[in-house]
Amino acid sequence: MKRVRRVLTVLAVAGCMMMTAGNAMAAEDGPKFKLGAGTYSLLINHDGFSSGGYSYGEGDDRFYGGALTGTACFTKHLAVRGALYATEHYDYSWLEAKGMELQLLVGTDFYEGWNLFGGVGYYSETWKVDAGTYYGVTLTGEKDFSGAEATIGVGYSWSKIAVDYVLNFRDTSDYEDIIGVNYAVSGGLNISYIF
Repeated sequence: MKRVRRVLTVLAVAGCMMMTAGNAMAAEDGPKFKLGAGTYSLLINHDGFSSGGYSYGEGDDRFYGGALTGTACFTKHLAVRGALYATEHYDYSWLEAKGMELQLLVGTDFYEGWNLFGGVGYYSETWKVDAGTYYGVTLTGEKDFSGAEATIGVGYSWSKIAVDYVLNFRDTSDYEDIIGVNYAVSGGLNISYIF
């Protein structure tokens, strides 16, 4: 329930920002919104852990999947970007990560041509384990993670199509509740329709 409340609060703030930016958007020429889809990857580098006689060594946990993205361009230099993603662990198909990201971005030109951008944001995700039943014991569970992230990216926009590569450096404190994390990075390549 806390997660739903957090997501609704973030969406309400973003909605208010978009409504109040109407005058600024109407004053400039160029595309205002981008809706798209693309790849999504999550890499978590950790020190490993040991629990209940089970040892999980240091290394990387890698998740791959897809994302739906939306960007509201307030001006050619200021935008809000959101993504909904669903991924699966590279080595363990019974482990999934699904979530959302919301970022406030500053860039060189969100409207047309090359764009280098950066910003700050928030992520919220749920890991779901469904490893089946062994000796009468069902191995399922969920764990929620959330935190801040710093975003960088590069993209190119034509009149109706945009391509972006986004990289997010996540705050790892929420992951550290279960494992010692060195760093967590997410990102992906997206193609969007501009209107």
